Amino acid sequence: MIQELSRKEKDQVNELVKSIIAIKKSMKSLGIPEEILEKEVKPFGNASHIILPKEYTRKKARVILSK
Repeated sequence: MIQELSRKEKDQVNELVKSIIAIKKSMKSLGIPEEILEKEVKPFGNASHIILPKEYTRKKARVILSK
């Protein structure tokens, strides 16, 4: 069963996103090349994929899924 997030949980997720953005800014100021992108997972046959800019070809990516 899929449940909607409560207001408290949504606030916690928003705080997490803000913290991640702050970490990103700190990493950028230190010269650590990282990027946080928000992309939609799109259907592709019997699977799905995320389309990223060509500059990310052959780079490692970590995906955080949200409902």
